[in-house]
Amino acid sequence: RDGRLVRLTGRHPFNVEPPLRELNRTRFITPSSLHYVRNHGAVPDLKWESHTIEMGGECLPNKYTLTMDELAAMPPRVLPVTLVCAGNRRKEQNMIRQTIGFNWGPSGVSTNVWKGVLLRDLLIKGGIDEEDTEGKHVEFIGYEDLPNKVGPGPFEDEQWGKQVKYGTSVPLARAMNPAYDIIIAYEANGEVLQPDHGYPVRLIIPGYIGGRMIKWLAAINVIPYETKNHYHYHDNRILPPHITAEESLSGNWWYKPEYIFNELNINSAISQPDHNETIVLKKMIQSTYEVAGYAYTGGGRKITRVEISVNEGVNWLLCDIERNEKPTKYGMYWCWIWWKFNLPVADLIGAKKIMCRAWDESNMPQPMNPTWNLMGMGNNQCFDVRIHVDRDVKGDAILRFEHPTQPGQETGGWMTTLSGKPHSAGFGPLLTLHDETPAATSAPPAKSSTDASGTKKFTLAEIAKHNDEKDVWIIVNDRVYDCTEYLELHPGGVDSILINGGADSTEDFVAIHSVKATKMLEKYYIGEVDKDSKAAEVVEEERICEATGRKVALDPRKKIPFKLQNKIVLSHDSFLLDFALQTPEHVLGLPTGKHMFFSAVIDGETILRRYTPISSDHDVGCVKFVIKAYRPIKAFPKGGKMSQHLDSLKIGDTIDIRGPVGEFHYLANGRFTIDGEEGAAHKFNMIAGGTGITPCMQIAAEILRHDEDNTKISLIFACREEGDLLMRSTLDEWAEKFPKKFQVHYILSDKWSDTWTQKYSTGFVNKDLFEKELYPAASDVWNLMCGPPIMLEKGCIPNLLALGHKKLQMFSF
Repeated sequence: RDGRLVRLTGRHPFNVEPPLRELNRTRFITPSSLHYVRNHGAVPDLKWESHTIEMGGECLPNKYTLTMDELAAMPPRVLPVTLVCAGNRRKEQNMIRQTIGFNWGPSGVSTNVWKGVLLRDLLIKGGIDEEDTEGKHVEFIGYEDLPNKVGPGPFEDEQWGKQVKYGTSVPLARAMNPAYDIIIAYEANGEVLQPDHGYPVRLIIPGYIGGRMIKWLAAINVIPYETKNHYHYHDNRILPPHITAEESLSGNWWYKPEYIFNELNINSAISQPDHNETIVLKKMIQSTYEVAGYAYTGGGRKITRVEISVNEGVNWLLCDIERNEKPTKYGMYWCWIWWKFNLPVADLIGAKKIMCRAWDESNMPQPMNPTWNLMGMGNNQCFDVRIHVDRDVKGDAILRFEHPTQPGQETGGWMTTLSGKPHSAGFGPLLTLHDETPAATSAPPAKSSTDASGTKKFTLAEIAKHNDEKDVWIIVNDRVYDCTEYLELHPGGVDSILINGGADSTEDFVAIHSVKATKMLEKYYIGEVDKDSKAAEVVEEERICEATGRKVALDPRKKIPFKLQNKIVLSHDSFLLDFALQTPEHVLGLPTGKHMFFSAVIDGETILRRYTPISSDHDVGCVKFVIKAYRPIKAFPKGGKMSQHLDSLKIGDTIDIRGPVGEFHYLANGRFTIDGEEGAAHKFNMIAGGTGITPCMQIAAEILRHDEDNTKISLIFACREEGDLLMRSTLDEWAEKFPKKFQVHYILSDKWSDTWTQKYSTGFVNKDLFEKELYPAASDVWNLMCGPPIMLEKGCIPNLLALGHKKLQMFSF
């Protein structure tokens, strides 16, 4: 699995899309390793030698079993076909109102050259008469067992069990028509199928959505009715925009044939400029810039034109189309096209956006505005890249381009802001109807009452029951939210929500979340707190450290005051704080790699900040932190509120602490977990900026204190000036004492001595520095980073990717 792929869901199933820039680079034919993946369950372990396809059904005269060798021996059909997930560009819909699908970006589309056997030939072999097709269908059934989403279903003669197969059907007349090129495929781009793409055999229906192209194909049946398969109905539907999750369960909406999504609708996207790409105006003002992207449609229709506009649709400019596909002998087009337009940079001055739209030979263009639907499918309004005037680090004027969204859990995009929402999307003005109650989760029905206004009321005792990762509720400002579905998506990790599970988290939530996050929370609103109810009695459990047998100081469920017992000034703006635990015999109870929340009321406002100590559970009775105080400066006139508050603490003062929280947990001997999913490394590259050194040191210290742990570490520590290099003496001591396990390199951006460059670097982290100082990309090398977001996004991740490191092997604290 290619490390460049962007993961869209949690640990499983595996659902990914390539970065849009990678599609822009390869264009017409997508490397198989970068083809998007949509899986509904685990990938089955099938063998070419033993796998068969059962050809049957009551309307197939001659039933037979087909081996893979027999299939491959038949006359082949080889052709390029573009596959598109029905949810391509869904995240834009989720920014309008949450659908029941996850966040596809604009790269749920890929093109391979497929090789297989025409379905028509297999049916003729089974005795199908081309003249006798009326009312008959061809059903396709996959191998894997998947969960039933809705119960026994509406078909009394074919009830759905707890597990069901993934299946679909097409009319027999379409299957027998050679113009439609439906094939049973066993190769892609000249190689056998990859496991994620259906090895050893799958269905390809050109011009259809990817959700109908059954992978790991196990059976083909000719039947006298449309299939009754569970997933044929409860997937791939475009319901009217006013239908919510609750409303969809009544009125038979899932079984109405007019809302099925089979043939692709017309769509396009801009791949160039990329998200956050910039143009320096003084260098480019006399030049042109190549705007580029893709377009596709369904039904074998030809894309006839693509246009862009830089004045919000007042004028449209005709683009050049790269036509790599020749029509089939039946005049069909099964592939996307790539388009481009050389736009004078001067035309971008004063422009707010670049829009694109495609037309096909039915003279159908893309709509200007979105129409929301419950499954978030077929999203195809004009693609819109916003233009911002900024200045770079040199002070030069630049144009920065912003795409509507970024895929999966990646952040950014103009639609993620409140101002980026459309006025409406088919179900009424968003300002009044946005963020309605979400779909019910799979948790058991909770006990609630309803007041006169129809609002659900939950008792504190009932809310307290919902406190684990399978079912977690929180309270914010007396409103109850079911956050279960959001756990995997939360950028702060699962722990950050679970520590508030079943409890009132108003203070914590308000302290660290923006207005945008508050708006997002409303998607998960389920009711109000019954203010007359009493909280459930909480039995205090004594927490014991398994490794030492000592009592644990931290409590993830409540804040505990820790008393400052010592303070050491390290520099003009940094200091070490030593807090006493409850007793001299306590240990902190912080797993290596995790952190904790500091909480304080500062100028009447509750402030929460994350901190990682430099001590560990090997330090009994105390916990120590190295803090840098951020003083007021012109760019930040108030400075760092929490860091200045900590600097003001006197011996005997207390700070409220709660934890542990965090996604990363280092176990031992290179083994670790990220949100519970286990991984392993023989070597860690660590990149730290400023106070981001503390989580890196925490993990390094745990590795170095154990002689049997042979994990190697290469650390790059970046700061503004030499005095900012916190704990440098300790790092240098480690490098001298453990030369085979630990190495460190420093880089300064603002100020350095005359002799500094004899050994260390200056400037900003870059590709050449990484290539020289870090371990090269390999399956056993992981990259751990902590620092300012701009350093990670601009300096670290792009340069690590350029050196071949996989994004799945990077972690940012």
